[in-house]
Amino acid sequence: MVESTALLVQRRKYREPDLLDELAALATTADYKIIGRFDVVSGPSSKFGIRSGKAEEIKTWIEVNTPDVVLFSPKLKSSQIFRLMELWEVEVRDRTQVILEIFDKHAHTQQAKLQIEQARLKYELPFERHQIRMRLQKEHTGDRPVAEQVGAGEDILNLRIREINRRVAAISDKLEKISNAQRLKKKKRGREGFIEITLAGYTNAGKSTLHHALTDSGVEIADKLFTTLATKAADLDLPGRQIILSDSVGFISNLPDTLLKAFNTTLMEIGDADVLLLVIDASDTLEEMQRKLDACLDTFNNVGANTIPIIAVLNKIDLVDPATLQDHIEILSDISVEVVPISAMNMTNLDELIAALERALPQLILCSITLSYGDAGMSTISLLHEEAIIESESYNEHNIVITAQLNYDLFQKLTRELQPGSVAKISPS
Repeated sequence: MVESTALLVQRRKYREPDLLDELAALATTADYKIIGRFDVVSGPSSKFGIRSGKAEEIKTWIEVNTPDVVLFSPKLKSSQIFRLMELWEVEVRDRTQVILEIFDKHAHTQQAKLQIEQARLKYELPFERHQIRMRLQKEHTGDRPVAEQVGAGEDILNLRIREINRRVAAISDKLEKISNAQRLKKKKRGREGFIEITLAGYTNAGKSTLHHALTDSGVEIADKLFTTLATKAADLDLPGRQIILSDSVGFISNLPDTLLKAFNTTLMEIGDADVLLLVIDASDTLEEMQRKLDACLDTFNNVGANTIPIIAVLNKIDLVDPATLQDHIEILSDISVEVVPISAMNMTNLDELIAALERALPQLILCSITLSYGDAGMSTISLLHEEAIIESESYNEHNIVITAQLNYDLFQKLTRELQPGSVAKISPS
């Protein structure tokens, strides 16, 4: 497949961060070949989004280099996009449209596909209105249009808008059914004593690589943005625990409202976690890391996850020197219970991460469990071997005595189901 060539145009105010490299990463992920960049530092303009003089300068560049498309950041109004396309005589897409393209390429589950279609339709609605109105204006230039002509044009506009709104409503119904099924599945996990651990972080921080390293899950791993769009869950093997480790969609600064709302179901998984593993790219500069960290914390606040314990996972430590690494750790110490430097790619310090995770979880209860011989006793022993940490196991002529570390849910279950006095806590020595 031949890549479309793209010119990148960024408009930012003085003192705002330069995110042209991030726009380039988005463009590359969307399979564009970048042939030029403009970093326009000025206030926004109502007509083009940028000043008319700079728009004319870019027009000259476009005439010489003939890109297939211009990718513009940040978001543009529909009227600004159409004015730029008329001036530059080339297709113009803004940052939101590029992100939607990427999401569309990477959507594999029904939920993700529906969420993206809904976001695209909501985003395209004002463009549809503007495009049809522009067409009507061109059709009726000259003599003032008669009432029948205006009415026909309005009918076309309203018909298309109604079609979009009907499809958005239908998608909402389907997503609600998926959400209900997910909630039931989550409740079942909770009743069975499962602990929810969620990987979160800025896009391309290495969450999927870490998920694979910890669970051997086989999730998609690529050096591109947004390779994970739907929550992926797998068991994490931790003695005495039943843990589900989820890999969530990556965050990005200034995520458009349409996309944030579309992925609300997926992001709500983060708000339901028992512990968050916030994955941070250690190879970023301190300033860049802080910007991405702020975007992550804002997202946590938006989905009600700001009270959940956070373990900061400083990934890609093989790409940074010790002094810089220490500076990163100091910044992250303010927002997390622990900071664990790792390299998910090289499987470095994963044991330390597991140990930190165990410290963040509720402590196991050391118990003595007395069981009778028979099918019920053997069934309980099998359960303990699956879900507890067995420290000792002795058999005498009357019963079986097991010393084990139990999680709270298993302790409660055995206390309810076994004979009174069969389960006794052992005080630490």
